[in-house]
Amino acid sequence: MQKMHKQPGLQQQGAVLLEALIAVLIFSFGILAISGLQGAMMKNTADATYRAEASYIVQQRIGAMLVDPIALGGGSYPVASLPAGNLTITPLSASRLQFVVNWQVPGEAQHKYEAVTTVFTAR
Repeated sequence: MQKMHKQPGLQQQGAVLLEALIAVLIFSFGILAISGLQGAMMKNTADATYRAEASYIVQQRIGAMLVDPIALGGGSYPVASLPAGNLTITPLSASRLQFVVNWQVPGEAQHKYEAVTTVFTAR
């Protein structure tokens, strides 16, 4: 009986292919992770934009009340610059006011920005 001699290197023919497949798999997971991070970043940027807009609306209303003290009453007002936005002003005392801005992005929970301020007027 003749013994078959194995040629050197025949055992490693599939190793290069296996290494290449593993490298493609790792690369694919990295690309998926980066795209997921980009999606989360875009959502957080939109949330920050809405919070900044709500803060601006409250500051604008406080400025208007300082100019025209007669406008110190409460009430509820729609906010066109926020999705389903609404501003509610509640007098807490003669000079303290609470501002609450609510908005809701479709498919998400309702968001709220709240501020309390004291407005002194010259009498």
